Amino acid sequence: MSIKINLGAWSSVFAVPSKIVDEGLKFSDGVKLKVLLYVLRNSGNEITDSDISAATGVNVTDIPEALDYWVSMGILQKSENEYKPVQTGAEEKENYNSVSEKFSNNNSIEEIKEEIYSNKENKEVTVEEISSEVESAKQRFTVTRPQKPDYVFTSQRLAVDEELKILVGEAQTALGKVLSNSDISTLLMLKDTCGLPLDVIIMLIQYCISIDKGNMRAIEKIGIGWADEGIDTLEAADDKIRRVKQMNKNFSIVSSAFGLKNVGSPTKKQLEYSEKWVGEWKFSPEMLREAYERCVDSKGAMKFSYIDGILKRWNSNGIRNKKELEKFESSPDKKNSTRKTSYNIDELDKIDTLDDF
Repeated sequence: MSIKINLGAWSSVFAVPSKIVDEGLKFSDGVKLKVLLYVLRNSGNEITDSDISAATGVNVTDIPEALDYWVSMGILQKSENEYKPVQTGAEEKENYNSVSEKFSNNNSIEEIKEEIYSNKENKEVTVEEISSEVESAKQRFTVTRPQKPDYVFTSQRLAVDEELKILVGEAQTALGKVLSNSDISTLLMLKDTCGLPLDVIIMLIQYCISIDKGNMRAIEKIGIGWADEGIDTLEAADDKIRRVKQMNKNFSIVSSAFGLKNVGSPTKKQLEYSEKWVGEWKFSPEMLREAYERCVDSKGAMKFSYIDGILKRWNSNGIRNKKELEKFESSPDKKNSTRKTSYNIDELDKIDTLDDF
């Protein structure tokens, strides 16, 4: 069977980028699509929010949010009050190579101006603007924070997706509350956009509850982190939890040795130091305390880089307890050993003085 379509009045058409259907359609709704289609249809014309509202029936207050959605999806880019299509990676590379070639060939500034701004009304541009254009050409699409589906899409999915229903039920039981639509959209984002399996999300929720972070904001943040690390199996999730617990345990040993209380959640840097001192170098609380006291006596305050320098020196000389330390410091070879170390405590102190608890 052959089919022939005579578009007739439809012959006057406008383009809709494939990316809108491939990536943006899933989490968009009627409002967002109406706004985008009207904007695409009126490409080249200056239109206002009122124009869009009058033509589409969309409330004026919803239009900025709809446009920002397409910006977040990489369809549009915003410059002050102007929206324009985002360049593809190939287009950016072509522009960058073209401009870079002209710089390398020592073309005159006027020639470069003409090349870059040939389609702009204002040709009076500066060298700084040209440099900015080159830098823009170097940029590629950046990974944005995953977007949560809207109210309508979430409700529709919950009505037909049995796996999502199970996930919501498990989450409500674990958290001891009825989830809001926003909470459910977070779970749907973790499941669909981040690609976390159902059992991994349930383990994630249970883990967050176990560390007194049983709220959707923490679940979302940690879940996105797991997705970025490729944690998509129960085994990988269990290993991640085990490693985090061990790092927190090491931090607890360090903070206790330093006599610190109510320090709150450790930073990434603090966990790294603790992992090195306790997990890798195997220093006891007694030796950690000794390094801490020497740092305070010398600097008048706790400096992580300084303490790290002390412990690094002891580790390189095989010192693990006070008896070995006393023997080392009374040894006539101490100075020679000191010269062999590959660091300078004062230099470390200058480099990193902001890693205190």
